[in-house]
Amino acid sequence: MTRFALDDAAWTNRWRARSVAEKAVLSGGLLLVAVSATAPVVPIGIGLFALLAAVAWARVPWRTFVAAWTGPLIFTLIGLVGVVVSVGTVPHPVLTAGPLAVDERSVSSAVLIGSRAFGCSAAVLLLASTTPIVEVFESLRRLRVPEVMLDLAGAMYRLIFVLGATLTRTREAQAARLGYARGASARRSVAALFVRTLVHGWDRAARLERGLAGRGYSGSLRMLAPERPVSWPFVGSSVAVVAVVAAASVVLR
Repeated sequence: MTRFALDDAAWTNRWRARSVAEKAVLSGGLLLVAVSATAPVVPIGIGLFALLAAVAWARVPWRTFVAAWTGPLIFTLIGLVGVVVSVGTVPHPVLTAGPLAVDERSVSSAVLIGSRAFGCSAAVLLLASTTPIVEVFESLRRLRVPEVMLDLAGAMYRLIFVLGATLTRTREAQAARLGYARGASARRSVAALFVRTLVHGWDRAARLERGLAGRGYSGSLRMLAPERPVSWPFVGSSVAVVAVVAAASVVLR
């Protein structure tokens, strides 16, 4: 599953030993430029650069990066349908089909929004595919992010793996019993799969809460994450890249 592959990549890539701050400067800078760009070519270039940085320099498997990237892009494409298509009359329609219409302005807006999503999602994935989540949590803790927020995020992170394993085991058991051999049985199997996953997830969450209470939970779940020195040459290179991209965004405005 993609989320497991992405987590494996975060632990085994070439940038694994780099400080979270270094990678956050690059990823966060690219994210800010992508979300504020007014020319679609800028966030598209940011997305391609993030892919290049992850695959060529950090040695993240390209299939893992692209597979993780596909989900947000599909979600974006579905949302863009509502941006492109208008119900009723529009000033200068490019395409009409009954009450539905498409005009140049909506197409331009959709292209810009889609390109921003393209660049922003790649910038976030650049950090996600090169940094273990436990190190991100510890960095946020040093920034005085409330403990309760970090604990909730950590619990959700653990439950993702629990639910993923439940889905995999249940589906394999159903397939071994020919649960997907025919259309009707496949539909029943899918329904049972999601019901079991929901019930199992609810049960594990309740057990986690009871376990924490039994151990005298005091509002903090510490994780082991080493403090890594910051490489200022890497930070300087990241700032230079972000500055060049920001300048290009201003020129192409």
